[in-house]
Order: sequence, then structure tokens, then C-alpha cells
Amino acid sequence: MREDDLGEGPPSVRFPSRLPTDLRPPIPSDIPPPDFTEPPPSVRFQRVSGEAGPGYRLKEGACAIALLVGDRWHTPCGIVRLSPAAVWFTPSDGFMPRLGTRVSAFLLSSKGAVGPLQGTVVSIDATGPAGGMLLGIQFTSVPRQVGRTILHLLQELHALGLAELARSLSRVREQIDDTSRIRAVVRALINAGGEGLVVGAEVPVKAEKLDLRTEQTRIVWDSPREWGTPPYIIDMGGYNSIHRIHVPSVEVDAEGRTLTPMPTRIERVRHRWFRRCKVRRSITVSYRHPLWPEVTVSARPVIDISFAGISFEVDMDNDLVFPGLEMTDIELRVEDEPPLYIHGEVRYVVPARNGAPARCGLKVAPRSPKDDGPWMRLVSQELHTTTQNGTETPESVWGLLQQSGYFNLSGKSPDHFEPMKKSFIEFGTRAAAAPRIICQAVWPSERGIEASLSAAKVYAGSWLVHQLAKRPGRAPGVAHTRQILRDIYLRAFEYPQLDPAFQWAIAFIDGEVSWSMAHVDFAKPYLEQGLSAIEPFRLREAQSADWGDPSTDEHFDVGQAAHFEIAWLLDELARNHSQAYLESLDFVPERFDLAETARLWKEAGMSRERMVFTARRAGVPLAAAIVEVGETGTNLFRLLDCVRLYVLRPGGEATFVQLLNEARMFYRSKGKSSFAYIQQHADGDHVERSKLNDLGPGNYWAISAQILPEFLEHVYELTAIGRYKPKPGKE
Repeated sequence: MREDDLGEGPPSVRFPSRLPTDLRPPIPSDIPPPDFTEPPPSVRFQRVSGEAGPGYRLKEGACAIALLVGDRWHTPCGIVRLSPAAVWFTPSDGFMPRLGTRVSAFLLSSKGAVGPLQGTVVSIDATGPAGGMLLGIQFTSVPRQVGRTILHLLQELHALGLAELARSLSRVREQIDDTSRIRAVVRALINAGGEGLVVGAEVPVKAEKLDLRTEQTRIVWDSPREWGTPPYIIDMGGYNSIHRIHVPSVEVDAEGRTLTPMPTRIERVRHRWFRRCKVRRSITVSYRHPLWPEVTVSARPVIDISFAGISFEVDMDNDLVFPGLEMTDIELRVEDEPPLYIHGEVRYVVPARNGAPARCGLKVAPRSPKDDGPWMRLVSQELHTTTQNGTETPESVWGLLQQSGYFNLSGKSPDHFEPMKKSFIEFGTRAAAAPRIICQAVWPSERGIEASLSAAKVYAGSWLVHQLAKRPGRAPGVAHTRQILRDIYLRAFEYPQLDPAFQWAIAFIDGEVSWSMAHVDFAKPYLEQGLSAIEPFRLREAQSADWGDPSTDEHFDVGQAAHFEIAWLLDELARNHSQAYLESLDFVPERFDLAETARLWKEAGMSRERMVFTARRAGVPLAAAIVEVGETGTNLFRLLDCVRLYVLRPGGEATFVQLLNEARMFYRSKGKSSFAYIQQHADGDHVERSKLNDLGPGNYWAISAQILPEFLEHVYELTAIGRYKPKPGKE
């Protein structure tokens, strides 16, 4: 749980940054003179500047490098980063080679000299310590035994606190000190298994329950031994974060139970984008080492897995893995199933400790498109033991919507939706073949599908989460309704995270459903940071065959918007709405036409488009209607077949009836019997004259992908304590 929590090493074991001259190795007679030439095109910079960094960052004085260029030794230089594949260092005595310079090098430490190592200068930049220069050398043809020696040296320096991962993992930290929130987090962690580790004493513990029998609530722990000296920090894993629980004391009561008071604060630390889980089946990793092909690693057990990473057991002496190592051909085997192939980059290597084997963590992705589907299925099966992909069973989902009461929302009845059943089933059939733009999480049980939540990529970087439904009553064998809600949320939201373009999660939330407050409450603190948007609206339904009454209005020229009118509209939107609102709806010039989104949907055999109509007086635009079309059957409340009206000049509201009539003609031409009007204006006169049905209040909700893991942690907590009792909604 704490492989990245590295402390400072003791000063007594540090080495001088400038080693004395008598430590310089003799010049071997068999080293060829360096060749001062430009590097060949095949030089791979990734070995030095990969995302995970080259090996380990070294503390000052931990290790040095002596360089031989021609027949001249240069004063030993302090090493900043080191791996068996590359080294970065700060030059000394005026040494400044050209790119492509070939050198011979010796690594110098208290253990002696390692070398000679042949290499090429592949990087020169001004990012060294104290603003100095930093040179990067890529080693070539490093013998395996020399590579093993370098790794042993790095492992020893790491154990002494003199080396750390070259890449500092991005961390999201949150200090939790609100009493009710602390209680919610503790309950969620207990419900999730309650396993933790007492930091420092390295005592594994398990939080079993809350003891409510005394005036002060206490936590009951299962603990194999004493914890050492107070106060204590206990690391516990949540949905995708480590929770550091601070407790002042521990006691053992007359019943032999280990008890602590409730913590006064909890620090939540998130390192990862995707949730990981321990594998349930036997999964193994095999590969040939990319630097030393004679090293073949076979059937190493996988420990945990996520959509973007795995960790597996390693033999520290023989597998020769290190941070920054790129592995392009990894074979995964799951029991008796056909193998699939991935590629990846090593992020960390953790030595064996406390009885746990040494392990290696990789950032990974499928090697080729044909491995993409098997990889997603494998990870989904490991992460989600209770949920499935529902796009393959649209008939069952339709039955769930009937039984859940979804068809009775907003004053409607099942008869209203029956004509849409055929298009819903057809859409589900096509959606099963388009997992990159459409997904659905369902919870099956003995009596059928218990709950469902859908997601669709409706804008270039935005995924709409919608059509949440839950069958009434308690599911057979399921602990609680909250567990069902939690699991379908986690599964549905993890699909958008696989999209490289994912920027926003959006929803149209029913203002009369209590569960919607979980979304709104979470988003509010992020409004000022530009990471969320909340826009109230009233949802109206319009029949395409109807016709609004504009008889009392002046006649306006209504038609498709010209380019300058769209620019005018976008400028007006930018003045009146937040950037989060604009970005999440593609109300920005570079994406306003939905061209890329329409292409993706067309490739899947489905439609997605946007039109703009303006109403003008004497050629001057007064108001505009943004009209969108989605594939029929995507959302049963027509949220993708929607109209939004915006005023461009004072008095523009007077054109709304005629703009809605123009939209009616457009939707009729597309074969749409009805559409949704997302009303954001208080004026109700145009609503009455346009013959619109009122479907109730709602909120447009958007959160940045940056904070989606925090939202899922929020859902994780709420569904553990039963604060909300979800009902079906139009989301």
C-alpha cells in the first residue's frame, strides 16, 4: 500500500558529490576512441525520457559517473537519474559534448566501480539541479551481469533512502475533518472489507465494525499483535484511494477486543486514474526481456489488475525489471483461455516484505486492436463480479424499465413508451458492437435484471450518463439496494475513462429524485475551479406534428444560421455561461459542428448532428435555436433530440414560438415524432402557446474527468451508509 512513500536516507551513508581522483578507474586498453558524430535516426529517446523516467532519482552524493572521452577522463559527475538503460547527470569541469557523442563510463559508489559502459549522448537540457545543465546518456549493449549489478546497487540505495522512483506519481490529496464525513468514510471502508496496515509497525489489521454501545463511538479492529507507540496512522484502501486514518490511542477491552476512538481526521491520497482489484482467477505473465533477450520470464502470477495496469510477482535477481523499462510483447494467460497480448511500461518495483512476494507494477494497454476486446472483458470480469454489459440484452433492459416505474415518471404511462420499444431494441443491438461510444451496466439476478445505468459519448469529450433504473424490492441474495447502485455506477463510469478524449461526465438530472443531490452536492465545491457545471432547467416535451401559435407575434425571418450568426451565438454563450458548461456541450468554435462525434456515430451505423436556426428582424439576428439529433432509442425521454433557445438581442424571446415551429419542421423531416425542449428562460408565454408538455424540473450536471475518481469515491461512501434511497430517474 505504501510503495511510493519514500523517506530521506540517513546523512551518515551519503557520499561526496565530487569523488577524489584516486577513485578514478584506470583507462582500459580495449575501449575504442569515442566518435563525435550526430546520433543515428534509430536512437530511442524513450529510454531516457519515458513517462515513468529512467530508473531511479538519486539523492545528492549517492552515486557518481566517471566519463572517458577519447583519452581524457573528466571529473566524476553527480548522477541525477540512473537505470541499466540510461543515466542523467550534471556535467563537471566544463564537459559539454554534442548530441551523438559516444562515451565510455564507470559508475562510482561506495561499492566500487561498475563498467566500462558504452553509451551515446542523447539528451542535453537545462533542467538539472539548481538550474544547471543535465546530460542524458543511453547505454548500448550492456551485459546482463553488469545490468544486474546496477540494479542491485539501486536496490541498496533505495533501501537506504538515497534513491526513489524517477517519476513522482501524481497525487490527489484531501484532508477530511468533518465528523459526519469521517463516519461515512469509516463505514464505507468497513463495508469494503476493512483491511489496513498500521504504518511504521507494519501490523496488518481489519476494521470489523463500529461499537455504538458507549457514549463515544469506537472502531473494533481484528489485530494479530500490538501496534507499538501511539499515535497511530492506519492505511486503508478505498475505491481508488488510500485513506490514512489518524487515531490517538488503542486499547484492549475486557472482551479482548482491540478498540480505537473514531479518527479526528483522515487523509485521502489517490495515485491512480483507474481502480485496481486483486485477481480472482489464475492469470500469468510471460515475456522476453527487451534488453537481454536471453532472459525469458514465464508464468509469473498476476496480483492485481485495472483497465490501465497490472502488477505481478517478480524474481528480483533474475527478472531484471526496473522503472521506465518498456515491454512491448507481454503474454497474458487466464486459466485455459487463449492468450492475449499487451504492451506496457514498468512504473515501480517493490521488494519482498512482510511475507509478501516482490512485485512489479506496469502501465499497460492492448498490443493490437484484436487484443482490445479480450482485454476489456478480462478486466471487467475481474473488477465487477456482480454486473454485466447490458447492451447485449436490450429486451431484458426494456422489461426492467417497465417494472422499475421508469415509464411512469413525469406523469407518463407505459403506453406512451410502447411505440418506442422497436427502436430501443434495435438501438441496443447496434450498441453492442460500439463499446467505444455506448455502454450499459446491468445487475442480473435470479429474477432478471435488477438495475441498469447507461452511458454514451454524445460530444467530442463528454459522456452522458442516463436512464438509471432499479427494480423494486430486494434482490435475491443481495445484501442491500445500495450495493447494487454502487456497483452499476462504478462499472458504467469506468467505460468513459478508457476513452483517450474523455474530458467531461454529464447528466440531465431529475430535480425531483433524491439521489440527484449526490451529484449536485459533489459538484458545487468545484464550480469556482471550473471543474464542474450545474445549470437548472425545466424539461418540456414537444410533438413534432403540433404547431405553436405565433398569431400575436410579429413575423420574423427564421432559417438556418449563417456563419457570422453562429459566431455571434458562441460569443453570447461565452458571456453568459461558465467555461465548463461550454466545453462539456461542445459550445466552442473548434467543436461546435459535432463533426468528430458525428463521424464516430456514423461508423457505428447511427446518427448524431447539430443544427442552428436563427430568427431575424431586418437581417439582424434576435435569437437562436440549437437543435440536436441523436439516434432514436438512445434515450427514451429524447434528451439527444433536444432544443435550446438563446437570446442574441433584447426582445429575442418574442421569436421563441417561431423558432420552436422551425424545429418541429426539422424533426419531422428526420422522422422524429417528438423532441425535448430544455427550457432555461423564465418566460412561460412561449411555452403555453407552443403546446409543450411539462416533464418537470432538472439540472444539467457536468464534472471534469479530472475529478471523476473523486466522484466515484463520493458514491462509494454514500452507498455504504445509506444516506440516499435511489429512485428511478430521467438521468
